Amino acid sequence: MVQGALCGGEECESVKQVLASRRAAGEVAIRERLKRAKREGDLPADADPTALASFVAIVMQGMSVQATGGASRNDLQAIAATALRAFPA
Repeated sequence: MVQGALCGGEECESVKQVLASRRAAGEVAIRERLKRAKREGDLPADADPTALASFVAIVMQGMSVQATGGASRNDLQAIAATALRAFPA
């Protein structure tokens, strides 16, 4: 969903829009789950579910680009571990 939005010209605009819509829907789903985690006490009271959802989505998209570029499983696991350390406890 990330790479497909980067290629093509005007003839691919409808594909780009669909992919952007799917990415946005994924971020909404993450945000809603994080809101629930906050309500249930799994996230600190001062956590920002909207900002965290954007962070998670951006990390996932970056990892997708890295994977496409040949990053190893270990590389991607290291990125995920770093991202998790940045997450509020």
